[in-house]
Amino acid sequence: MDINILDYVKKDTVIFGLKAKNKKAVFTIMLDALIASKQIASKNKASILKTLLKREEMGSTAIGGRIAFPHARIDVVKDIVLCVAISQEGIDFDSLDQDAVNVIILLLSNQKDAGLHLKMLAFLARMLRDKYFVQQLKEAKTHTEVFALLNKQQQAAR
Repeated sequence: MDINILDYVKKDTVIFGLKAKNKKAVFTIMLDALIASKQIASKNKASILKTLLKREEMGSTAIGGRIAFPHARIDVVKDIVLCVAISQEGIDFDSLDQDAVNVIILLLSNQKDAGLHLKMLAFLARMLRDKYFVQQLKEAKTHTEVFALLNKQQQAAR
């Protein structure tokens, strides 16, 4: 099964100029975007936020290279849900390399879809290994740019 990242990233779930000081604020903004785009229900926001923060307590999802992949498997989503946030200034995410994070990709999936969840995480990691690509994402100003970059990079990552 080939993953097409563009099937999961929606225009309303790409956030530019993210201004947040900590993980909780980042997650809140990203969850609000997912609620506004009807990807998740507002009644589930608190439980999803709690799950994400609990996951971060186990270890930061910032993997270095100015990237973070917060993720959770939860029963309240039916399919893969993605949200992309870009911060020009960078956000402290307790990254392994101590660098601030500029690109955050939030992944939510159903508890029963462990295989698809892991496959999507691995695919995103392959896509974002390219520092040049991450820099281009950081500098993107429009949804069209982001979608074109994602499409080009997913082809290279296959």
